[in-house]
Amino acid sequence: MSGAHHVKRRPRRALAVDAGKATRWLSRRLGKGGGTNYPGLVTQRIDPAALRDLAASVPNGCVFITGTNGKTTTTRILVNAMRKSGLEPLTNREGSNMTPGVATTLVNESDALGTLRVGERAIGIFEIDEGHLLPAIKAVQPRLVVFTNLLRDQLDRYFEIDWTAHLWKEALAALPEGSTVVLNADDPQVAYLGDDLPNPVLYYGLEDARHALPELEHVSDSRRCLRCAADLQYSHVFYAHLGHYSCPSCGWSRPNPRVSAWRIDLEGIDGSRIDTVTPTGAVELELPLGGLYNAYNALCATAAASALGVPSSLVTEAVGSAQPAFGRLERFAVDGKSACLALVKNPSGYNEVLRLLLDEEQKIGLLLALNDDGPDGRDVSWIWDVDLERCREHARFVICSGRRAQDLALRLKYAELSRATHPPEVLIEPDVNKAFELGLAKLAGEETLCVLPTYTAMWELRENLAKSGHLETFWKS
Repeated sequence: MSGAHHVKRRPRRALAVDAGKATRWLSRRLGKGGGTNYPGLVTQRIDPAALRDLAASVPNGCVFITGTNGKTTTTRILVNAMRKSGLEPLTNREGSNMTPGVATTLVNESDALGTLRVGERAIGIFEIDEGHLLPAIKAVQPRLVVFTNLLRDQLDRYFEIDWTAHLWKEALAALPEGSTVVLNADDPQVAYLGDDLPNPVLYYGLEDARHALPELEHVSDSRRCLRCAADLQYSHVFYAHLGHYSCPSCGWSRPNPRVSAWRIDLEGIDGSRIDTVTPTGAVELELPLGGLYNAYNALCATAAASALGVPSSLVTEAVGSAQPAFGRLERFAVDGKSACLALVKNPSGYNEVLRLLLDEEQKIGLLLALNDDGPDGRDVSWIWDVDLERCREHARFVICSGRRAQDLALRLKYAELSRATHPPEVLIEPDVNKAFELGLAKLAGEETLCVLPTYTAMWELRENLAKSGHLETFWKS
């Protein structure tokens, strides 16, 4: 049953909310985007207390999901689980994951007087940018905070991961003591957040050693003990620095996860089967999203759902019906030809996408698009840590696109694709839409064009594909 959850009515609040709503309407009307960020920004500028008061009016509190990779997919699975449990999630599904994006979501659910109008079953489930967790926690005071991982990303914005970890420590210090924290036991930087934390902590992690790599990857960002700075020893490495670790000097080690995946059967791009153990018993998951990294996302969502008391059967349903978020392994067809769109934004994530797509027996066409706008990160030196050598034997052609297409072409030159038995053809087309058309034209037989763009290149291409009817606009997908 719907109802109004009142905050103190003030003229400024009404003005702020109405201005936010008008900004959203105008943004979409003029075709300037989905209106996912500026409405909240306008609202907060007029009434700085708007986000705090509106969030406090959500009957079942708010949940935050943050981390470098996987937060969008994890959020969507958790939202689905909460909906199946009978709750009514409010979520920033449309994309903006900073505090203005959260404010936009709440403004959209408010009336002209600035009152949040939601039912008694409403709960906030918000994806939060890793660099904005502190102000988000201070404003919203969530009941649950979920962490996926901490990887090197956008060095010009986040610096090294130690700085982000420091910000996260500060953020958790501002958390109410009764709030629960869900942490990835396999990531040392994330797991260490639980040390000496007064809040209830629930760890999750992988136990299936069949997917362990021979050694720690060169892109690993956390190799030292967080207590004494000695080199960590790994018995299993799943990807980047995620795995089973211990410190031979001080004895600090990976916490024992209460939510674990003891068996994962990967089925290529089609998904995986995951056998898990939770505090309430075993849960079998069938995930329709490919890759070990998506198995991590499903496990993370399972842990969060467990912390919120969602029955295991409903978690199974939510994972089984998971759909890719916009740009996250979206598969579609254009004029009868197959295409796949997979956002890449840092070395570890890029390598996992390549591992998934290039493990298929059939060769594929690759379109790599690299931009250096603000959302992409100005510093593109990270592409030298991407294992583009993988393209030698599995790609029939590679198209370099984006404003930094030449940088990609240079990186591929040093990847020595010519050493392959049948070297892939390398082409350069800076315009991402023209590059996509070129890639489709070069496909043969049942091949798939796999597009790996950074943020702004993805948005540019998706906008064009949405206009032509091949994909939904990002705020509807």
